[in-house]
Amino acid sequence: MNRWQPYKQQAGFIASYILYGIGLLAIVGAAYGRLNMSSEQGRAVQETVDDVANQLEVIRGKILLCGAVYPDGDHGQFGARRAYPAPSTVGNQDPVSNVECPGAPLGERLLANMPDGAPLPESPPDFDPWVYEHTEANGIRLRLNPRVADGASATRTRLLRQYPSTASQVGDELVFIILN
Repeated sequence: MNRWQPYKQQAGFIASYILYGIGLLAIVGAAYGRLNMSSEQGRAVQETVDDVANQLEVIRGKILLCGAVYPDGDHGQFGARRAYPAPSTVGNQDPVSNVECPGAPLGERLLANMPDGAPLPESPPDFDPWVYEHTEANGIRLRLNPRVADGASATRTRLLRQYPSTASQVGDELVFIILN
């Protein structure tokens, strides 16, 4: 018997444990990487949800300010909520950037130029620009469409949970009630 034989067996035994440990570390590293990626995705979704919530409040404030600053305004389209903007487009929808308060003292005034000092927010990165809707039957709504079909589904789900009584989903579009 070779006198190095027991040492070779021990070395093989130790090497197998080292390889086992390396494999275990690889599995743990991969799991941690997935967890970290999920955490980053969740953080990005929450940032978008917070951004949408802030934008919604700014736009809602501008719409309500329009009715308060120009209470005698009249959009002339129908008898409901005359002091609030009413888009002149078919279907009573228009991008928020085009919406004007009716009958301002010097003519129409864009929501972006209201005297509140707040700029009109840009839409979130995953969404098209905000759409303003004002109809006699449904009141005032803000609509938000994802840029791609079925896009931003996690963001939409969280927003629907955050605004259960004022938000709804129509296809991919989110609809927020401002006034009924």
